[in-house]
Amino acid sequence: MQPFYINFVDRVFCMKWLVLAAVVMTWPLISFGALVRLHGAGLSCPDWPLRYGRLIPPPGFEIAMEVGHRFWAVMLGILIVWMTILAYRVKEYRPYRHLSLVCLILVVFQGILGGLTVTMTLWPPVVTGHLIGGNLLFGLLVYLGWLTFYRPTAAERELSPFGFSPLGKRIGIMAALLLMIMVSGGYSSSTYSGYTCEAFPGCHEGATASFGMSGAVFGETKLTAAPLDLQGRFLPVYMNEWIHMIHRLIAMTGGTALMLMAWRWLVRQPLPALRKSGWWVMILIPLEVLVGIANALLRVPIPVSVLHTAITATLFGIVSYALVQALHMPSPL
Repeated sequence: MQPFYINFVDRVFCMKWLVLAAVVMTWPLISFGALVRLHGAGLSCPDWPLRYGRLIPPPGFEIAMEVGHRFWAVMLGILIVWMTILAYRVKEYRPYRHLSLVCLILVVFQGILGGLTVTMTLWPPVVTGHLIGGNLLFGLLVYLGWLTFYRPTAAERELSPFGFSPLGKRIGIMAALLLMIMVSGGYSSSTYSGYTCEAFPGCHEGATASFGMSGAVFGETKLTAAPLDLQGRFLPVYMNEWIHMIHRLIAMTGGTALMLMAWRWLVRQPLPALRKSGWWVMILIPLEVLVGIANALLRVPIPVSVLHTAITATLFGIVSYALVQALHMPSPL
């Protein structure tokens, strides 16, 4: 017989609702982190975990953004700790204990990376790792969320034991490819390389078959080309140009491959959930490309850049959802 407090907590805070709350908290937290960086607020609190050596920081918009991001992350961490305790203490939730523990380890690692992001003054590899870790955590929570809501019966688990089926392996390839695109985009973003290329498909307006929007006026803002002394010509010359153009190459080729995979491996599946996941991938990737082009032509405006990050996180969540469907659905795939 379970202790009273365990039964009470289980009834009031059911595992599936805790996981759903964690999913809902993680998705905007990824975009919030991008917003903090784009506002230049990442070092507004130059120490960690305190703020200027004290618990309550001084006033300021950038400081409030950084503190808000930290507070939101701490709340998410507490939620995941709670989930893990339930998974280990409540018999009904023990099938989820290993995945809950992985989520807990990952959120702790994310906290460490968040601290290093500040103490190592926004070192690009750490910032990129922080972004990838956030998306991995989001994908794992989506995976765990499906399990807690669907709850396969013992008979269904016998019909479809966990294992990497051929379809599961293919969707795993899609997830790995999407992570590769995110790494290139995260490094381009953390090195601020997007600011060096103002045209498309080339880096600069003087490049072959490339166009830009220099001279366009939006309100009180007039778009200007990158300074001539920072521009390569037919091929990029400077490191940041190369970083950004390599991201474009990986994103365009990888995005095209993901669309082909989604069409071949998801859209044509008999399960409605997999078909819907495939169609969402087919819709969101062209949208992400258009947002990326707008991001370059409009000189990395904050709303567009945050949207770019949010769409990527959404794509990873959808692929994670498709992966758990492929690995755990009782129907043969």
